[in-house]
Amino acid sequence: MKNLILTITGLALSLGSFAQRYNEGGVSIRNARGERNRSIYHKLQAGVLLPGTMPARKNVWYTRKLDPSISGTGNTIPATLQYAWSSNVNTEFLVHAGFEQVKYYSKSNPNQSDHTRNFASLLIGVNYKWWQQKYITLYSGLLIGGGVGRYAVAKDDVVDPNFNADRTNWAYPSAQLTAIGANFGKQVGGFCEIAFGSKGILNGGVYWRF
Repeated sequence: MKNLILTITGLALSLGSFAQRYNEGGVSIRNARGERNRSIYHKLQAGVLLPGTMPARKNVWYTRKLDPSISGTGNTIPATLQYAWSSNVNTEFLVHAGFEQVKYYSKSNPNQSDHTRNFASLLIGVNYKWWQQKYITLYSGLLIGGGVGRYAVAKDDVVDPNFNADRTNWAYPSAQLTAIGANFGKQVGGFCEIAFGSKGILNGGVYWRF
């Protein structure tokens, strides 16, 4: 009986010590689950791209000349909208949408726009967060998808019948490698990315994490 009492007392003291370490932040299954839950989030981002996609490429998409014209001139600031979802500490999955409008001018009339193209793209990808602090996170990532360039004649365009331009709508591939990106803030903050591909070089804006 005496040995049984001593055994029960020892177990009670051990459980008490474990409970104290848990309350002080010791490692436990429950704490690990709490860390995992804090790493699950959704995030909305709105930003701008610089420079614009097509003007930056001098109106050439890989090896295909899009229009036999003077390089397209950006008519709107290229805008992006992105949704991100994370289920662990190091990665987040992305859905990225972009829009920009470009004006085209014939060589014979460089002061009057002939037509307009509206570029809309949709990409999916992933970011890997390789350095994280309380209010700043550094990451790299990859986006892959495609887009559509829609031909249009706006109110301020004047079509030149002698301008042999491509006046069709077409789809194109799109990809972007983010060399380095940074998030600043916690629930609400800003972001900035340096990337290479078909979506400009600099991408920056604001985000809301929930």
